Amino acid sequence: MFTYVRKFFTNPDRDREDILECLDRENRFLDQKLMEEKVDHQLKANPYKMDAVLGNKIGQLTQGLSEMDINKEGSCTARKGVITSLASDGGVIDKDVLFESKVAGNIFLELHVGCVVEYLTFTTGETLRVVKVTRILEHCWEDTNQNQIEQALDNLKNEKPTYFNTETRSVLGLISQRLASSIDVETEYGQLTVELDNIEMNFIPTTGDRVRLECNIQLDDGFVDKQGEILQVTKMYPTRIEDGEKCIVERVYTDLAVLGPETYVLKADVPTGTDLHLGDFVLADLIECQYSKFTRRAIKITPLEKNFGATKVIQQGSLASSSSAQAVTVTGVNRFITTELWQKQNVSLKLTNNLSRTLRLESISVCNDSESQLSVVTPLESMDIGSGCEITMTFEIHTQFLGEAIENFELNFDRFKVRRVFTVIVCKTKEEAAEAEKRMIAAEALMAPGRNIHQRSRFYANQVWGNKVDVIPGQHIVTKRRFVALRLGFFEVPEKLRQIYLTIERRQEMFDAIEQHHPCLTEPLSVNNYMQRFSLLLHLEEIECFVNFRNYDRDRAHFLRDGEFLALQIENLAERRPSLVVGDTVRAINPWADPDSRSNKSYEGIIHKVLFNRVLLKFHASFQEKYNGEDYRLEFYFSRYTYRKQHHAISTIVRVMGENFLFPSKVTKRENPQLDVHMKGDDMYLYDSKLPWYNQSLNSIQKRAVFNILRGEAEDIPYVIFGPPGTGKTVTLVETLLQLVRNLPGARILVGTPSNSSADLVTKRLIDSKALLQGDFIRLVSQNQVERDLIPPELMSYCATTDVGAVGTCEDKMVVTESGLKLRCQAKFMGTHRITISTCTTLGNFLQMGFPPGHFTHVLFDEAGQSTEPETMIPTVMLTKKRCQVILSGDPRQLQPIITNRFAAERGFSISFLERLLERSPYRRDLQRYPESSGYNPAVLTKLLYNYRALPSIMNIYSKLFYDDELIPVVSEKDSRESRLLSTLRCVFEPEKDMPLAHGTFFYGITGENRQENDSPSWYNPQEVKEVFLMTIALYRANVTADQIGILTPYMKQVKMLRNMFIGTDVVMPKIGSVEEFQGQERDIMLISTVRSSESILRMDARLSLGFVRCSKRMNVAISRARAMMIIFGNPHLLAVDECWRQLILFCANNNAYFGCDLPQSVVNQEDEDPVRLETFVP
Repeated sequence: MFTYVRKFFTNPDRDREDILECLDRENRFLDQKLMEEKVDHQLKANPYKMDAVLGNKIGQLTQGLSEMDINKEGSCTARKGVITSLASDGGVIDKDVLFESKVAGNIFLELHVGCVVEYLTFTTGETLRVVKVTRILEHCWEDTNQNQIEQALDNLKNEKPTYFNTETRSVLGLISQRLASSIDVETEYGQLTVELDNIEMNFIPTTGDRVRLECNIQLDDGFVDKQGEILQVTKMYPTRIEDGEKCIVERVYTDLAVLGPETYVLKADVPTGTDLHLGDFVLADLIECQYSKFTRRAIKITPLEKNFGATKVIQQGSLASSSSAQAVTVTGVNRFITTELWQKQNVSLKLTNNLSRTLRLESISVCNDSESQLSVVTPLESMDIGSGCEITMTFEIHTQFLGEAIENFELNFDRFKVRRVFTVIVCKTKEEAAEAEKRMIAAEALMAPGRNIHQRSRFYANQVWGNKVDVIPGQHIVTKRRFVALRLGFFEVPEKLRQIYLTIERRQEMFDAIEQHHPCLTEPLSVNNYMQRFSLLLHLEEIECFVNFRNYDRDRAHFLRDGEFLALQIENLAERRPSLVVGDTVRAINPWADPDSRSNKSYEGIIHKVLFNRVLLKFHASFQEKYNGEDYRLEFYFSRYTYRKQHHAISTIVRVMGENFLFPSKVTKRENPQLDVHMKGDDMYLYDSKLPWYNQSLNSIQKRAVFNILRGEAEDIPYVIFGPPGTGKTVTLVETLLQLVRNLPGARILVGTPSNSSADLVTKRLIDSKALLQGDFIRLVSQNQVERDLIPPELMSYCATTDVGAVGTCEDKMVVTESGLKLRCQAKFMGTHRITISTCTTLGNFLQMGFPPGHFTHVLFDEAGQSTEPETMIPTVMLTKKRCQVILSGDPRQLQPIITNRFAAERGFSISFLERLLERSPYRRDLQRYPESSGYNPAVLTKLLYNYRALPSIMNIYSKLFYDDELIPVVSEKDSRESRLLSTLRCVFEPEKDMPLAHGTFFYGITGENRQENDSPSWYNPQEVKEVFLMTIALYRANVTADQIGILTPYMKQVKMLRNMFIGTDVVMPKIGSVEEFQGQERDIMLISTVRSSESILRMDARLSLGFVRCSKRMNVAISRARAMMIIFGNPHLLAVDECWRQLILFCANNNAYFGCDLPQSVVNQEDEDPVRLETFVP
């Protein structure tokens, strides 16, 4: 108001009427505010008179507000104005209101400077936009001067705009043209141009798509048809989506493929690395369209079945399959317990034929018959068993040694084999024999008829879970704090869910029951079911972990004293999964106590140390001090602390960060960037000051990624660094950290990783940069890392553990060790560093330490594709929406998080937040819109392209299969260490073939046999073990060292067989491991054993994400580890079933780098498949 008064006195010549009108408007506005305050005061003074007050005052208040001429956000107005400027593509009204030529339609050609027009506007925020120039009120055919224009403006200054109401309405349309950043849509309102940057959408549109636009529409009672004008388009969706439609490829063009008489898919929507062929079956999500003869377009496809390279299924190969096992039944007592050695005793078993046809029993054989205590008496010859008939089998038991032995025998039928076991137990005393009999009977009770091993595990787990006994707690490593700033909920597994999962025998029935009780699992993930769905998936994962932990349970076991601890021996502890960690517990239960007795208590032992083959525990003093070697039944339990952190994070993330963060559908630019930097070439400037790069070897794309993050233009959604193998993700992340710390003084950053090894790597890179002082950053570690001595010595002085107790409620017991490691740091020492690095779950310790909102400003995730979404949300939930930035660095096309519960994994739990984000429209690839940045919006994502790892002949294959053939090799194929090493290794291939000198990818075809032992579900291939071993020897002879070689295979049994081969022959062993062990690592030479040689088990591998066949992420990791040479050992006839493997085999064959068995026909006959030979579709 004072502004207007001052202008009144300082400019007396200005129009007094205009000034007085403004004052009157402000006075009326202030009167309404006073009326509101009066109403509020009366309500507080006497709330019982609410109805009377509302009745008397609300009407006056509403009337006053409706009379006020105040421009509200989202208002629609009709105005009059003068054309003050014109150009070919638009003009200006009243000197400051811009409009485009298309909003004037046909009357644009009649417009001249000086014309008086009526136009419709729509205001959002502070932006006024001309929607339509409706008509010309006064024509001006002659040239006008400035005075005439000013006179026209003066004549209209008292004209008041007419305000209209608006409503949101759906408008159907057809996209007639797709441009780089906009689309033209034909609607009932006419042609409409929609800017893609201004709308939310869930797919990438193209010409011909039928769409539904969500619009703000002008309302006016004067319109006869109530149609109004479209003021603003806010959202766009397909008119219809048909999910999961099965289609067959009928024709392939260069730019699209035909999936049926009326269906097509664009090449851009085909998954990277997939080439479609005639006859392929795919699963497609279809939308409606009108393009040429097509009425449906696939926006997403998943390959189901290829039409080439089919491997013949040999039924006889499936020995002892589930159907075979049900074909016959063996009944009778399958154990023999005695106290006499060298005793002979005959036992009989019944064999029943359950099939509707006659079976021929060829023979009965005893495994390891020379050492077995079991021998066959009858039948000794082959015989027929009629349908529904049974025969008696007689065996002789000859006891030869004390103890328990499992004897195996096989029933060899004409088309299958059945293996069964017989237990022989020789005891010293009758008491031991009686005890053994009780134990066997108890074990049989758990092995209910008809249950397989998985069902028995779940049944036993349910029994353990249901045992409610008093537990005497053990001695914790650190004292539990009674007072913490935030106490996490317990988030216990619901009883109903546990009963369903653990008691329903058939898995499919169990899965159906879970979905019936929890329909959110069958719904698309949304903000409405986000917490419910992830909470359920976490519970399922916890139940599966509980079931797996039962593998550690012991019926009888005893402890040994080890200083202040009690030690428990556990064979193969280092190789067991799930792993035992510090803080897990063991409950010791008296096996002879009455389970219903009140005195039946269990003693809890806390694991303080995990060694190679034993754990050290501390129980309550009453047990620890008096224990004297007695046997106890042992049950193992894991700490639920990690699950509770994840539950807390997903229960609060929607409130903290909002829907747009979790489900981004539109990129909204900030009013002001986070940091007003700009680029000139490869140099970055803050205002006029040039900012130096800490790492001078960064390439232009890495620099652009750091620049985009510093500007932080996209509001409320994460930034993604998409880093294919060897492109320098971590280098880019570290540069980002350093630039944020230097240029944003208020930044306090959390760095979250999925593993301790990746957190250690980030810490080492920060140390090596020498840009920060010790104390500027801290590496937060868990107590488990400390107790197991897993912290690298060079990082000790940078590491610390936390004490979550509230400051002032407990004694400060912080300790600094000789190595500089800081233990039990309270909140006053933690959280104040500029950078804190740790795993996502360990960062969750900060949740309970009471840091205020906004304390942390940035969260950066390294290897984000390997963290589950709840893990990612743990550090994210410590931010505040208005003052934060989240950066995800990783590769969504490599390994996903490891999920043990298959049901949860299949329902999205194995999909990381990073991978899910890349399915959202702001992160989708759109080459037409963003041709200069690999098709991605640089405001939200940067894809790194320069590969520093491998020779081009190795890199090219995974670049083509998984990264749109965009990776750029930096390693020279002529003059580099890798090329020189490769040239010295050509001698290992005899006879040497005519292959390119710089070709480093080789395939060795082996038609071996995959096998599986009784004690392991994993697979091995002895022929491949032999060839890999011989190739390693040949490489050693070529002066290659063990640390230059990596041997990778997908199965742990093959890993063990390979290790045993090197150990048994006393040959230096290179690193041998699974895909997971090599993630993030690299070697000069990689030898890859694919193992599988039978198609009958490929479907199980695909379901369980094992092996390489039909699991592109595992294959991608495997073939992207080598720098100079990669040799793959496998069965080409089997691997060629998969499109990616077929391309790799063909790549090797075309470069004369294939050795071994004959190539499959699908590779030999490969012709006319090159996309460049295909014709282009003409509408």
